[in-house]
Amino acid sequence: MFVLLLPWASSAPQGIGDIAGQGCICHGSLDTSTELILVGLPAEFESNTSYNFSLEVRSSKVSISPGQEAGGFRIDISSGDLQFNNSVGHIQELEEGWTHTDSGNKVRVWNFVYISPSDNTTFTDLTINGNAVNGNGQSTGDAWNGTIIRIPGTAYEGDLEPPLKDESLGALDYAVGSTALVGLLALVFIIIKD
Repeated sequence: MFVLLLPWASSAPQGIGDIAGQGCICHGSLDTSTELILVGLPAEFESNTSYNFSLEVRSSKVSISPGQEAGGFRIDISSGDLQFNNSVGHIQELEEGWTHTDSGNKVRVWNFVYISPSDNTTFTDLTINGNAVNGNGQSTGDAWNGTIIRIPGTAYEGDLEPPLKDESLGALDYAVGSTALVGLLALVFIIIKD
């Protein structure tokens, strides 16, 4: 008897933790046609100031079906804070970042308040990953993209370029590759044996 174990991947309509810091890798590879639209963030921040902003995920490849899962996101910030309207129920704080909730998975626009750090000689890096999903409850047929944005304080004098996203292989990539290799070797063994 031959049993092939494949890694299990599922959608995360209830939100995603810090595993999404490397992107929405369970939904395939990065898709640059998926747009992350940010409206309201400042070009530079004043100390202890609140800025209302929105994140929208747009995809020409993945349409929205009303009432179905539509999208998700993960935001991590290096300094400052994010707040949101709890009564709407679309956003939650999870594992030191912010992500969608189950009801927030049915939209592709989320609203926040960015509260800048008290020291305007610093900067904030926002790592944002957004996913347009097709509502099939699986991780196939979706399209995601990610970016890092640096917002300097008004008195910041350092590098304005955010760090590059690490596109090296992660633990999940190695696990999937190893499992596929084992499965391929087992298949070759069965073919040769017969």
